[in-house]
Amino acid sequence: MKKIAINGFGRIGRSAFKVIADSENLRVVAVNDLMSLENAAYLLQYDSIYGTYPQNVRAGDKHLWIEGTHVSYFSIKDPGQLPWDALDIDIVIESTGLFTSKADAASHIEAGADRVVISGPTKSEGIPTVIYGVNSEDGDSSIISCASCTTNNISTLMEILGRRIGITKAMLNTTHAYTASQSLVDGPSHKDPRRGRTAAANLVPTTSGAARATTRALPEFREKFDGIAVRTPVPAGCISDITFIAESPSTVGEVNHILEEEAQSERYSEVIDTTDQPVVSNDILQTPYAAVIDLTMTKVVDGDMVKILAWYDNEWGFVNQMIRQTVY
Repeated sequence: MKKIAINGFGRIGRSAFKVIADSENLRVVAVNDLMSLENAAYLLQYDSIYGTYPQNVRAGDKHLWIEGTHVSYFSIKDPGQLPWDALDIDIVIESTGLFTSKADAASHIEAGADRVVISGPTKSEGIPTVIYGVNSEDGDSSIISCASCTTNNISTLMEILGRRIGITKAMLNTTHAYTASQSLVDGPSHKDPRRGRTAAANLVPTTSGAARATTRALPEFREKFDGIAVRTPVPAGCISDITFIAESPSTVGEVNHILEEEAQSERYSEVIDTTDQPVVSNDILQTPYAAVIDLTMTKVVDGDMVKILAWYDNEWGFVNQMIRQTVY
């Protein structure tokens, strides 16, 4: 049983806590976040997207108490000062969104943890980007990045179709739920002015680094894959749209057969699923897959221009991928 610490108890940190609670191989023993212990307990218990947590949660004596078990709670700003050595922490899930560089993530190692899993993309060349199922065998490093929800979604499709059909070049458009980087009401944004517009009332075109992050896991697509995002007025549930030029002529039937076959394979059975039902974004919430491929939306033009659509829960699906890699 590996001892896990979670640094950052936001949407991803709390979802990771719940997924790990159902794992046979991992146990959360510590959480670090600057919010109050009482607020952390409240947000773990009550969730506007996933509903009320079935386990009773309370705060007390510097611990989160969940049905009689307890988890140490800290509010320490500098990760290098966290007591990971004293707690014998095996793995830290770094989910603040702040400590994504190699130097910052290494603070957890210096504090006594054996490994660090970053729940987001990194720009540090010395940290491998590892997507479970896609390139898990490359994850033998003390610090890894599990990239983003969208990267986990699309990299599975790129790996499969690149291997089975061949991809000359590709473009991504992810229709994505709004996130904490946006505003509830019109206001200034420090990066993209469009992200400063009311998130729950607008379609917001913006940048996406997911395609480029995919090329960190699949370097054969470097300079051949890019994309954008459109943030939508839903709190969770996304769909990616990949259009690519195939190296070999294909048909809708052949493409869908390949995707169904791979979804049943040992490599990808936990990672991807397929559907031929008329689902919408709410139907995808709390599904554990990186991608649920919508077979009804596959299109092929003139044999070599292929379009694939794949659903994903940008929180729950991504967290399950990250925890699979953590177990691995």
